Amino acid sequence: MGTTPLHPHIHPKSLNIRQLQEKITTLEKSNERLVISHELTQEFVGQVKSVKYLINLVFDRVLETLDAEAGSFWLVDKPNNQNICHLAEGPGKKNVLGLRLPNGKGILGAVINSQIPDIILDCSKDARFFNEVDARSGFTTHSMICVPLVIDNETYGAIQILNKKNRVNSQFDEDDRKLVLQLAAGASLSMKNARLLEMESRVNEMNALMSISKEIVSTLDLDQVLDYVVNRANELVDITGAAVALYDERKSQLLLMALSGEDKVDPKDDDQLMLIQLMEQVLKSGRSAYVANITEYKKTLSNGDNLWVNYIENKQLNAVWAMPLEDEEGVLGVIFFEAKQIGFANGSKADLLHILASQTTVALRNASLFKNIPLSNVLSQAGEKSRDLFSLDSWKKKLIILSLISTLLLSLHYLPIFRWVSGTAIVEAQLGQGIFLPLEGQIKHIFVKESQLLKKGQLIAQLDNRLIKLNLLEYESQLALLERQIVEARAESDALMMNNAAIEREAVRAKVLKARADLLEIDIKAPIDGLVLTPKPQELKGRVFAMGDEIIRLADPKKLVLLVHIPEIDLLDIEIGQAVKCVLRAQPGLYFTGRVRHVGQSYEIPNTILDASVELENEESKTGFIAEVEILNPPYEIRPGMTGQALIQTEKTSALVRIWRRISNFIAFNLGL
Repeated sequence: MGTTPLHPHIHPKSLNIRQLQEKITTLEKSNERLVISHELTQEFVGQVKSVKYLINLVFDRVLETLDAEAGSFWLVDKPNNQNICHLAEGPGKKNVLGLRLPNGKGILGAVINSQIPDIILDCSKDARFFNEVDARSGFTTHSMICVPLVIDNETYGAIQILNKKNRVNSQFDEDDRKLVLQLAAGASLSMKNARLLEMESRVNEMNALMSISKEIVSTLDLDQVLDYVVNRANELVDITGAAVALYDERKSQLLLMALSGEDKVDPKDDDQLMLIQLMEQVLKSGRSAYVANITEYKKTLSNGDNLWVNYIENKQLNAVWAMPLEDEEGVLGVIFFEAKQIGFANGSKADLLHILASQTTVALRNASLFKNIPLSNVLSQAGEKSRDLFSLDSWKKKLIILSLISTLLLSLHYLPIFRWVSGTAIVEAQLGQGIFLPLEGQIKHIFVKESQLLKKGQLIAQLDNRLIKLNLLEYESQLALLERQIVEARAESDALMMNNAAIEREAVRAKVLKARADLLEIDIKAPIDGLVLTPKPQELKGRVFAMGDEIIRLADPKKLVLLVHIPEIDLLDIEIGQAVKCVLRAQPGLYFTGRVRHVGQSYEIPNTILDASVELENEESKTGFIAEVEILNPPYEIRPGMTGQALIQTEKTSALVRIWRRISNFIAFNLGL
């Protein structure tokens, strides 16, 4: 009548306890692995330095965590169809660094091509093993873990970990492989973020360079060019000082012309005299000079008494960079930068400085040519023409001229064709509605484009859920451990321990529920029907945002307005209801009409991502006043961001009145009359 026992010598309860103990041991190992992986992933993600720095950090941490004898980090060289050893540790690493293997060669090549990690307990028995690397390095490989580093389904490298220390036959186990796999996932995500940050930094650098270049080449004032160069170069590189010296052909010498900051040129200053001597050396050499690290530079010198060393140490610097300013017509001078940061002009920074030096040369050449143009001939010719004009033979000709002038003035005052105020225009939406992130995360996918028309509920973006899943696994492991503690406390009748574990369990359970809820929030959908206002939304992919950050802004395409930037001096001429005629650059020749419905100060759309601006074509349009125009029956589809030119009809004020107003304002504000 009773139940048949599972084993004649083992009680069912003891079997359950053993199974529970095994399960707890498995969970403890899994939890320990997750904790290590989480800590290192947080360390990787927290790095905001270069990709090169991050690669070294990942490699060192993986070898240290797995207690490996040796390892190597390989990068894929697609153009040459090879894999290159970028980093190596362990015996014989010097013989492995820089080694190139054909694509697909060895266990490494197989893992890179398959994108599947592998653990080999005995490499000598694996047919894929390429023992020539061991022969070259003098190292014997017993056991290996090889994990690919994959970003967006593309393998860019792999990590090889060789021989476990203090283990029989130097063998790794499955727990080691799982840990490396988790670390590789975090490392890949961090590499992608670092690459995106480097690209963004490069774009910011080029934008700063373009801004500086535009300013220095747009003026013909020599002093202004020099001031721009020495005081704005720190936007490109981390420098503490800059100087420009120009070459005086008559005296055949360099003259220090500009220093950054508040420093003034002083011919008797010892530091400036030494600086001129350095710049003369650069001028004679005809090429750039760069001391990246004064400590390393001194090691290359046989004699410690060196002009460069004396100058750098006297000013407590660590690095300097200088370059001649010359073009096809000859030498103009020398540009000089100094910094406390070691290697401030390394890599791409050197490219930026060379471009800046070239732009400076062009600007200085233009300014010097303009400065040397003799104006006496031009002025004398203008004077002769004026005397001819007033030496007419008869009063008849003078009357004709006066009649023509009077006719022109009356036309400017009365003809409706001259009763217009013009200004640059941009089509904008009325504020719109922002889409905000419900949780912190990284944008994994963007499914919309700028100016795309969306339906309510349409998928806009998707967050990366890997970190959320990693946290969920960690919380679930913690929950399992707490459940075990409660069971043990109940068995030992330890009420205090059971209560503490129960309280902590509820807190961890809340974290589990929150992580599961976060997984349901990774899909970002459109709350309304609308038009995407955010420029270049695809560039948001891969960026990390905080909870509540706005990522996309939508607008009703049926409620677009035309904002016309108007000069402040014409503000009183424009009234609500006046007619407007406009043409946009997108459709030149197709005019449409509108009606002024508001005049006042310009405003900004409250959007953290929508940061595109329209550069106005003249200085008067930058006064900060606009006329908001209701668009009437446009002949084609109009989208936000389109720009053009608008004419606002001013029925009460003529062009002649506006001209006289400008003259009187100039006299009042500039001459104080």
